[in-house]
Amino acid sequence: MANIRTRSAATLLVLLVALFGGFGAAAQALPAQAPAVGSQAECGDTSGFETTPLSALPPEAGQTYDLIQSGGPFPYPDRDGTVFQNREGLLPDCSSGYYHEYTVSTPGSPDRGARRIVTGSGGEYFYTADHYASFVLIDVEGEPGSSCGDLSGLDSVAYSALSAAARAVIDDVREGATGITYENREGVLPSCDSGYYELHRVGDDDRVISGEGGEFAYTPDHYRSFLAVDLGA
Repeated sequence: MANIRTRSAATLLVLLVALFGGFGAAAQALPAQAPAVGSQAECGDTSGFETTPLSALPPEAGQTYDLIQSGGPFPYPDRDGTVFQNREGLLPDCSSGYYHEYTVSTPGSPDRGARRIVTGSGGEYFYTADHYASFVLIDVEGEPGSSCGDLSGLDSVAYSALSAAARAVIDDVREGATGITYENREGVLPSCDSGYYELHRVGDDDRVISGEGGEFAYTPDHYRSFLAVDLGA
């Protein structure tokens, strides 16, 4: 009987050693969990942002930038220049008061719209077109855009290659016909003062845009693309 108890105790001891030994081996086999890494960049680190030249943004963004440089006057003085809290956490993590926001007006909008420039105390300029859902870093020293009236950056189309209807519209404009103001919301044409461009309908989708400098642009697809009209060809 004593031998039976001894063998039972020995068996139990072996099982316990195997059991706890197995737990220890499993614990050693588990890899150490890496600490969580935050996705928000450190203050001043803009390396992860897409960069866009100021000249490639809508012309109203350039106007807002100029106002920031001159200190105003701003279209929404009670809102422009206020602290941007970066609650979305998309911009680098900086202390409160580091960022300030400014309205980029949207032609035809009855309110401030969704476009903003956010500045950082370190000289950063960010642009959001969708009310802080995304940002691009503005390259304020980038290549300047075309000056008002300069359509040389567009592909060209010969006047003679246009439809008879488009040529007739251009002829009428050159003889004094007027159209309605084209606001250049797409930002494809060079940035000019409001009222510089006039819109002239040709067909269902094609339009002629005239400039005060005598230049003409033609869009065959309802403002998705533009061609500079070569009047001498």
